[in-house]
Amino acid sequence: MTTAIHIGRFKMTWLLGGVFPFTADFMPAVASAQGQRNFAAAGLPIEGPSFEPFHAFAIEWDDHLWLLDAGPGLEEGPDRGEVLNELRALGHAPEDVDAIVITHLHKDHTGGLLTAEGKAIYPNATIYVGETEMAFWTNPDHVPAANPRDHEVALLMQAQYQGRIEVLADDAVIRPGISFVPLPGHSPGHNGVLLEDGDARLLMWSDLMHSAAQQFNNPEWSVVVDLDPERAIETRLALLERLAEEETLVAGSHTQGVGKVRRHASAYKLVPAEGGVFERSQ
Repeated sequence: MTTAIHIGRFKMTWLLGGVFPFTADFMPAVASAQGQRNFAAAGLPIEGPSFEPFHAFAIEWDDHLWLLDAGPGLEEGPDRGEVLNELRALGHAPEDVDAIVITHLHKDHTGGLLTAEGKAIYPNATIYVGETEMAFWTNPDHVPAANPRDHEVALLMQAQYQGRIEVLADDAVIRPGISFVPLPGHSPGHNGVLLEDGDARLLMWSDLMHSAAQQFNNPEWSVVVDLDPERAIETRLALLERLAEEETLVAGSHTQGVGKVRRHASAYKLVPAEGGVFERSQ
């Protein structure tokens, strides 16, 4: 099933790279009684797992084809490298992609830029990345001991796309209607991407959340891969509170669905978008 949504002149299509099992290994707090209740409320076994996606997104308008992130490629295993096949199923070749907006430089978002041999997949694409993220992951003095491969893939990207990488301000307007939104914490320069055309707005918040079942109910819980958990929580709480007052749609790299954030009980929920903006096909 392919899902696409229209945001004014922009058509955004989900590209599913694969899924991963979300358990207490990834977020220790879900082993609590509250975590078990969250899983049960979602119709899942109380200890999980929930199966969460690795998403990239295709953005089409006029004669342009852009990607938001590139998916894991082979960096998360051979069964999670389907983004390129999903793109081809839409009738597009790698050569058709004009630009790729990178939200952050973790390998599950950048691995899909590269072949198994470490060569560039997209010969005509400009890569857009925020300045804080680029400075962090390409400097060996900054790389956490637990993340050496993220650094290696960032350097491969830098070499293979040399001359085609544009490093922008963290809050840059990349093109009219396409902007970075700084959401730091998960990574130092972690960004969302805002699409807007007239009154239509969608924020692809990348890794702000890794489990809708857990983090809408308990946004104060962090995953073990958040580099700065306290800042990630602060960012998430502030954004959810703001979005609860807005008509902005949201979608994520590791969460299913698209909709509006609304307050629910003592936390939040996602109210699914209405069907008229969607295209779905087998």
